[in-house]
Amino acid sequence: MNRPQPSTVSAKPPGQCQTKAEVRAEIDRIDQALITLLAERHAYVHRIADLKDQEDEAYDPERVERIIARVRERARAGRLDPDQAELVWRTLIDWNVNYEKGIIAARHAEG
Repeated sequence: MNRPQPSTVSAKPPGQCQTKAEVRAEIDRIDQALITLLAERHAYVHRIADLKDQEDEAYDPERVERIIARVRERARAGRLDPDQAELVWRTLIDWNVNYEKGIIAARHAEG
């Protein structure tokens, strides 16, 4: 799999943005990087679904809580609100669990 390349556009620190247009351009740049990373992550989610045999393997509550604890720690270290980070990751995990269950169910339906 070819890894997406990071943006070649230079980042401008928030404090150096003098206009709303400059701020919005930086947010757009970051959004594109997030899409690229989410697409890469999604490819791995699809692969792990291929490796699982049963739908119940798609949800491991203990693993989810370990991931959330790690995300909260990383958010604090990165000066991001841990509650917001947790909300984003729980949403992402829920979406991935449902996606994995769908892949596994479809495979079983095919026989």
